[in-house]
Amino acid sequence: MRTHFSRSPRSVPLENRDYPEWRRGRERYGIWMIDADTPPLRERIALARAELGDLLTEHQRSPHITLFVCGFLVAKAVRIDPFDDDFDDAMRARQRQALAAARPAAFTLEIGGINSFDSAVFFEVHGASQALRNVRRALSRGQAEICPGRYTPHLTVGLYRDAFAKSELRRRLAVLATLPPIRLEVREIVFAGYSACSLDGPLAIIERLPLAPAR
Repeated sequence: MRTHFSRSPRSVPLENRDYPEWRRGRERYGIWMIDADTPPLRERIALARAELGDLLTEHQRSPHITLFVCGFLVAKAVRIDPFDDDFDDAMRARQRQALAAARPAAFTLEIGGINSFDSAVFFEVHGASQALRNVRRALSRGQAEICPGRYTPHLTVGLYRDAFAKSELRRRLAVLATLPPIRLEVREIVFAGYSACSLDGPLAIIERLPLAPAR
């Protein structure tokens, strides 16, 4: 199976600690996401964790697909190093305006195909690539993304607890390679925040924005 592994021979384990050098006193982080907390997807994640649980940490947030990484939620963004990852209500308002102007339409995704980054196991997200680009383009017109890079839509299963040999991980992941895809109808996008002090702090939904009817 083809993974998103780098050339390093081992996975990257999660460091189970607070990250004060990253937080710099700030406590909550915000993202735009797709809410994927449905019974079929909860069952699929539970199946994968039952098969791979000895590889993964216990840390787990509710099922979601990150669309856009916004930053630390603050009353007034500074956006000057080292606080260039601040995010405030004015920035979100600009994103909301950009989304209203773009009027991205509802779409359908297929969740399936186990895969892995160096640090995490995930289910692949297929379909509606243009729709995802439209949403992300509108959000980026409102505000630049934190740590932009190549966007890979995914549904996280879990984070590695140790530096495992990738050859062994490929063998373990192959057991789940033939699971059938699950359809996810996306009719809205969600802005959510979570505690940056906790590695599995729950996602708190702050705002839901409906998408235009599918065209």
